[in-house]
Amino acid sequence: MMMLALILAALQGAGEPNLQIREGHERRGALLTRMDGLAAESAPACAAACDLNMSCRAWTWRAGDSYRAARCDLQAHVTAPSPRPGAATGLSTAFVAQINAAMDRPLTARERAAARATEGGPAPAPVEDAEDDELAGG
Repeated sequence: MMMLALILAALQGAGEPNLQIREGHERRGALLTRMDGLAAESAPACAAACDLNMSCRAWTWRAGDSYRAARCDLQAHVTAPSPRPGAATGLSTAFVAQINAAMDRPLTARERAAARATEGGPAPAPVEDAEDDELAGG
């Protein structure tokens, strides 16, 4: 099954651009695994390999040159992207879904207070939040 997904991703050419892919950038560190073969054929193939690995949160694909083969790095943690010609990086589909789900939930009282404080107003008094207490086990 993984082989089929990688082949399809490698063959995917034109189409709608994946807005999760940052061309000309890479992420370093938190290396989960380095892949070659089909996963290293293209940025979409590398992204597909990341989506098939439940521990993968981000990926970086680097084009090959006359000195080294193309490679696909799957990363367990998201780090800030930095410029790198010939590279592309992105986040796993599952991680993006988690981010989107977190953005859709209402803010807790503590988060609302923090947001007000960052808008330049005086820092509010600490707020007890029943939801936060539940998360802390209290």
